[in-house]
Amino acid sequence: MSAVAGTPVDTMNASPAFTLGQRLRHLHPGKALVVAVVLALLALLIVYPSGWVISNSLQDDATKAWSLSNYMRIFSERELIRPVLNSLLLAVAVGLLSVLLGAPAAWLVARSDMPARGLVRTLTIAAFVTPSFVGATAWILLAAPNSGWLNSLWRAAAGTDAALFNIYSMTGTIFVSAIYTVPFTFTIVSSALESMAVELEDAATTLGSGTWHTMFSITLPLALPSILAGFILSFIQGVTLFGVPAFLLAPARTQVVTTKLAELYQQFPPQLNLAAAYCIPLLLMTATLFFVRRRLLGRKRFTMISGKSRGSRRVALGRWRWPAFAFALFVPVTAIVLPYAALLLVSLSKAWGRGPGLDNLTLAWYQRVLIGNVETRTAIVNSFTFAIAGATACVLLGTVVAYLVERRAVRATSLFSGLATLPIVVPGVVLSVGFFAAFTRPPFQLYGTAWILIAAFTAAFLPIAFTQASALIKGISPDLERVARSLGASEAHAFREITAPLLRNGLIAAWLLVFIPIIRELSVAVFLITSRTNVMTTMIYNAKDGGDYEALCAMSVLLILSTLVLVGIAQFATRNTARRATEGIPT
Repeated sequence: MSAVAGTPVDTMNASPAFTLGQRLRHLHPGKALVVAVVLALLALLIVYPSGWVISNSLQDDATKAWSLSNYMRIFSERELIRPVLNSLLLAVAVGLLSVLLGAPAAWLVARSDMPARGLVRTLTIAAFVTPSFVGATAWILLAAPNSGWLNSLWRAAAGTDAALFNIYSMTGTIFVSAIYTVPFTFTIVSSALESMAVELEDAATTLGSGTWHTMFSITLPLALPSILAGFILSFIQGVTLFGVPAFLLAPARTQVVTTKLAELYQQFPPQLNLAAAYCIPLLLMTATLFFVRRRLLGRKRFTMISGKSRGSRRVALGRWRWPAFAFALFVPVTAIVLPYAALLLVSLSKAWGRGPGLDNLTLAWYQRVLIGNVETRTAIVNSFTFAIAGATACVLLGTVVAYLVERRAVRATSLFSGLATLPIVVPGVVLSVGFFAAFTRPPFQLYGTAWILIAAFTAAFLPIAFTQASALIKGISPDLERVARSLGASEAHAFREITAPLLRNGLIAAWLLVFIPIIRELSVAVFLITSRTNVMTTMIYNAKDGGDYEALCAMSVLLILSTLVLVGIAQFATRNTARRATEGIPT
């Protein structure tokens, strides 16, 4: 600390025996107030809901007495065990399929001379921003056993009454879930391959090793931690998915943990305490796998040869170039091209069962969604209002926490960073359960208001804002602030006049990176919305049971378009920040 901050802080730093309260009292009053407010917000948004989940899980729904009866029921009743086993099956299959599709595609894009590599990369990453439950809606239109267009084409071509696909099955759910988690593996593995130093590969080639032998003996082992990390992340996505199983497994009367949680909430009377206990194994599983993934990615640094990569050599595929291209297009076609085409055609159809045709085209469903239906208009306004408020709160809180942590403004930096990143291991549906338990009773009673949704979105996506802000602050030298403070500026004034302007463009991009997942989020909102606080995602979720697919597809197209536009804005803002940095603006 500089002399401007005062000697009490130096005394605090020198004494490890200080409690957090004592440290706050020894800070400058303004900084102490900021630290206290931030700590209170983190406790309210993260610790308080998590505490209610744990507390409720230990209470019996019937007697309200403290007991382990809920956990005993989970591991003894078949109707509670089966969804857990189904979730594990779904997660393992999604993880494996994601690796089998994503890792080879990443290698083809990063290391081969496959044609149209940029197109494959762009379309694969586009699946990243497509809500998976919207993809499930599209695949109902394409592969429902009776009315799906692909099955209709198959019957006409093969002259049979049998369906080729049945999307209402565990196989269909695994397929749809996997194609929307492939981007996780693809991004991690392609990044590892592109940043990998090539000295070992060059040495093997010099010693006479062939291209394929080098790939399997050197490249693949070096990329293995990233492949395993991609599997774990895809596994976590598979075990925490709500929208896809809710859309595709309900007709088959098959449940997973997340849909069983929804049933426990929606039945009468609701079994809220059993639902809380049902969250704990899911939470422990995701937390364990997340930290395993972090260890794998961390250990990767020790398996790589240090030094600057000189660019990857492209492996010539020869006659396999076009078959490889066809393989790499599997995910873009099944996750983007076919679903987007189906959604758009149905949203423009008077009746989707009649099939595409000029005489069946109409814009009436968009008119209904945007103008004619008060409920959908309200949901659209709510979506943008809650996303704007949640993203703003996330960035403000995440930036302050990141500043306190990166500038070592307080001794308890690990506490602040730990709380800010904790929600990353909490599945959205578990967070929704926690907020329902915590904020639907005195003293808050926020259920039915916008505040409970904004708070839940802020908690869920705080890790994104915190991580982005930390990276930005790390890139700004603290010497600039020290100079200002040595000239008499207060710490707050130095931050406002020096650090904040340098953060501005990066925080705009961070804001958009938070806004985008909020506006397409379903699982966090599913237990917290009412008819007055519906958002676009919950409107789509609720509309699936009514069979009103034309309006549902119109809402889905609007959601996708708004998401893609925002992704474009985020990329522009990020490129603008990078350009300003290269032009000599201090970072």
